[in-house]
Amino acid sequence: MTNQKINEIIKDVVTIKKEMIGIKAWKEVPEGIPKYEGKAFPGMCGQIGEVLANGETFVTNLSNQLCTGGVVATGVARPPSPKASINIAKMHLELMKDYGNLDTALCYEDEMKKLIPTCEEKNAVVQVGLFTEMKEPDLVLIFCTPGAADIINRAYSYVTGKPIQGFGGNGGCPFAIQYPYVTKKPSFTYGDISWRKFIGLADEELTMTFPLPCLVQFIESLPLVAENYRKYGEGMKL
Repeated sequence: MTNQKINEIIKDVVTIKKEMIGIKAWKEVPEGIPKYEGKAFPGMCGQIGEVLANGETFVTNLSNQLCTGGVVATGVARPPSPKASINIAKMHLELMKDYGNLDTALCYEDEMKKLIPTCEEKNAVVQVGLFTEMKEPDLVLIFCTPGAADIINRAYSYVTGKPIQGFGGNGGCPFAIQYPYVTKKPSFTYGDISWRKFIGLADEELTMTFPLPCLVQFIESLPLVAENYRKYGEGMKL
């Protein structure tokens, strides 16, 4: 099934206001795809926001990022060293007041290491662009309401018999990119302040991410599941 057909089915069945985003890691720099110019602020969430605004596609690497979450998530950069992690935590404390103190910030990072598996791959660049314009993306990001997410989740469970892992925390890339990229399983998250602000998410929007094979697996069942969903409770008597 083509990306365009998948896009058509999802938009026909559930209401989504934003285009879906494709993410694809490359072992070698591909020919014919523009390289991102300059530094993205703060990082990949800002680049996703740019794609949604202008429809462009590009490849990016560590040199284009201030925040490294997206390139670490896809194996384009290695996770920061323990010393670098402490310096990053200190910077966040100074700029954002994300945590009460340094010990709390480092505790959070330790918990994240337990929760989100590390990407062991080594890739050269990661491509970011519209899903409909990208050939065989690794991941597909869907920005939708909780109600739409429930329908999509039920279609996935209808076919696979599996739930979708959800996350809450101080970040977007670990949950919406790294977890599904490494595990090859879907996820959903409300993201965090940077993810939401620089992608441009409305208060009622969250992010669902599917590895492309997972999306293909259930997409044909989505219309039927949605129809049954909307009829739920009809004729039931207590």
